[in-house]
Order: sequence, then C-alpha cells, then structure tokens
Amino acid sequence: MRADWRPNLSDPEVQVALAPRESPYFNLLSYCRHIGLQVRSNGRSYWVGRVRRKDGGYISRRLLDAWVDGFQENTYEEAVPVVEKWFRKPDIQALASDPYQFGSRRDLTICPIGSTYTIGHALKDYVEWKRLAATRSHFETIVNRINYHLVPRIAFVPIEEFNARYFHELAIAVLETPPKRGRGHTEPPIPLDKLSDEQLRKRKKTFNSIVSILRGAFELAWERSDLISDRPLRCLRRLPNLDRRRTVFLSRMECRRLLSACDHDLAQLVRAALFTGCRVTELSRMRVGDFLAEETAVFVAHPKGRRTRYVFLPPEALSFFRAIVDGREGSDFLFRKSNGRIWGSEYKAYFQRARTAAALPSELTFHGLRHTYASQLVQNGASLIVVADQLGHANTQTVSAVYGHLAGFHRRDEVARHFEPLEQGTAPVRHKDALQRNAGDFKPAPEVSWPRSNFSKYNGPLLHLLKRHLH
Repeated sequence: MRADWRPNLSDPEVQVALAPRESPYFNLLSYCRHIGLQVRSNGRSYWVGRVRRKDGGYISRRLLDAWVDGFQENTYEEAVPVVEKWFRKPDIQALASDPYQFGSRRDLTICPIGSTYTIGHALKDYVEWKRLAATRSHFETIVNRINYHLVPRIAFVPIEEFNARYFHELAIAVLETPPKRGRGHTEPPIPLDKLSDEQLRKRKKTFNSIVSILRGAFELAWERSDLISDRPLRCLRRLPNLDRRRTVFLSRMECRRLLSACDHDLAQLVRAALFTGCRVTELSRMRVGDFLAEETAVFVAHPKGRRTRYVFLPPEALSFFRAIVDGREGSDFLFRKSNGRIWGSEYKAYFQRARTAAALPSELTFHGLRHTYASQLVQNGASLIVVADQLGHANTQTVSAVYGHLAGFHRRDEVARHFEPLEQGTAPVRHKDALQRNAGDFKPAPEVSWPRSNFSKYNGPLLHLLKRHLH
C-alpha cells in the first residue's frame, strides 16, 4: 500500500520514493491552485502547475525539471515561485476560478490603528492571546465568529463607551443573522418573530459564545489597564438557552442494520466508531501502533481538544482490531480503503448511502455513532466520569448535559434493587446488620452536630485531628 494518497512533495525523500505513473502527484498551494510532481519511468520527473477552471475542469502544464537520472535539478522551494508566476499569466487568469485560502482564516479582517483603544483593539489582543492558548479548531472558530459578527458591528466603538445599548443592539443583530456556511453568500436577516424554536435555540447558543469572547477580550483589556471602567464587563449577559438533548442514537438492532448496509471499507470505520466512540477524524488519523492489545485499548494521539487519551475496548472489539493490524507496520494508518487511500471527507457520502439503505433517520450523521456509544454505556450503568474519560472530555459536564437523562433508566433499576420494603414479605429485606456484615469494617456515622464537610481544603487525617482538638 502507498504511504499516503497525497504525499508531501516538499520532502526530497518522498519525491524519489514515488512510483512512476501517468498522472502527477499534487499538493494544494491554495484552493483551486496546485503544484504537482510528474514521475516518469525513464528516470525523469517534472514540476507541474494546475489551476481549476471556472467551468469546473482543470488546466495543467509541465513547467520545469525536478529530477533527472537521480540528480535533483530544481527543488520544491525553487519550483513554487515558478508555478505561482504561471498562475498569474493573463491567459490563465482569464480561465481560472478565483483562489481562496487553504484552511480556515486565522487572522482578523481588520488591523486596528489609532490612539483610541477600541473594541477592535481588544479583540485583536484577545486573538493573539488565544493563538497561544487555544486549540487550533477552537481558535479558528473564535476568529470566524469575531470576523462575521463583531468586526462589522462594534469593532470601531471605543471600549470605554460600550454600554447596554450597544449590547442589546448586538444581541438582536446576531439573533436575526443567519449562519454563514462556507464561502457562500450571506442570507438576509430573519426577524425574531419569524424564527422557529430550533432556529432561535441555535442563534442563542451562538450569541452566548460571542458573549464569552467579548468577556474574555474585556477582561484581558482590564488586566492590561486598557479598560478602566468595569461598565463594559457588567453589560454582558448570557441568554437563557437550554440545549436540546441529543436523541438520534441507534439501538443495537439498528446498528446491525447499518453495518449490513455498509461496504467493507465503511463497515470497518463504522464498527470502530461503535467500539470506541471516537470521532471520524480521530479514527482516520489512527496508526496501527495505536492499537495496544495487551492493554485492551487504543491510543488517540490527535484528538479534537489535544488531550490524548486511551480508549479501553470491550472484549468483542479485540478480535476486530487484531484482524486489522495483522502483519502491518506500526506507522501505517490503521483504517484504509481497499484502494490504499486513507479516509477523507468522502466518508459522508458513503455514510449517507448506507443510512438510506438501512432505513435510518435522515438526522443521523457519522457523529451519531459517538452518541450511540456514549448513550449505550450510560443506559447500562456506566458512571458519567468513565464515559467522559472514554470520550476525551475534561469533565462530566458535557456528558451530563447530553446523556444524563438516559441515566434515569439505571437509577430506576438501582432504586428498585436497593429500596428496603415497608411491608414484610413483599421482597427480600436487607437489614442494617446484614449490610454492616457485608461491608466489613463499615461503621455507622456517630450522631454529632459537626458538619460532614467543612467546605475547606482540609480533609483526611488532618480534618480528624482538628475535630478532636476542637472537642
């Protein structure tokens, strides 16, 4: 199998290892603009430029030599300027689609100037701090929301002048503004009274995240002495908003229907998600060496929040993972398609076809398999902290908010199992003395007026010494 279907062309060792073929190997310079390496069987290779045409096709041209009989003629660094110069030729620009930045935007669309410290200045300082402190995905979300919602509305306002009037106007504007999807054109505003309950819920959630951004920027300005009055901070209010509980998860019968509707490649990915609760990006980046058979776990090295974790596997999953890793190198990607390529965004189309064939709800996405994994654990009595650790959450807050209602089934069973009946003969009675015998050295707590918790950081032996001293 090939190491990757899109090799790193900037690495000379990768260049010489590429197998000859008719079509070039391409890397993105920006969307609609590519640099390629065409490897021939005669010992020669060439640098190629390619642009996407306005009609959806491509224009490509061989521009200069790369390797000749084992000797490097032009490096990747030397080829890039030549390819970019070709992009700028008038005849190419006349036919080519407009390029756009590779990846998400990581800078603000403004550069605040002037001696008056505005909200734009505060947001700029906040972004530079988050560039260091936040994960990449969270940072990009922050930048996108600032650029879309805050820059055009309040970036020009001096921070000391920000008051409740500005805040209320911002709230209405954000709630009425449709979400921006990709590079598409922004839709016109929708009045609040025309929004559905679900639309309003989502807009409130977006607005609350913007409030968090403003609070962070204002607090940083306060710490830097760029904000003297605390009024701008006091104006910020979150909107009451209850997230809808996620209800789209599969029963075991539905899981089997989905697996039977998948082809071999997708079935491996789906089964792995159901066994681990991992995100599709975590699975697609997983290596053969990340399966630890002796620990009955897989190691997640590239999670969303950068918190690496071990996901422990049920017994049923061990044979599945052993079969996948058998005879393969530890550095290879764990999940590949039959053609040797690793998974990209095309998994969505594969999954949609399988979902339709299995007659499952249209709201179900691949991420719903993660919800299925978590909900199944919670319903069968797993503690929320265990589920949070398996999913990679820092605490149980998210798990409790999303799946906590499912724990009611387990709570019902626990109450039925442990409640001592009031009437004799209705069920086995568990007496206190029997409970004490089963608990070993368990002793009833003495009836004293001392609080069970002193609400301090002192605990254990030190707390007992303090109690004895005070008595």
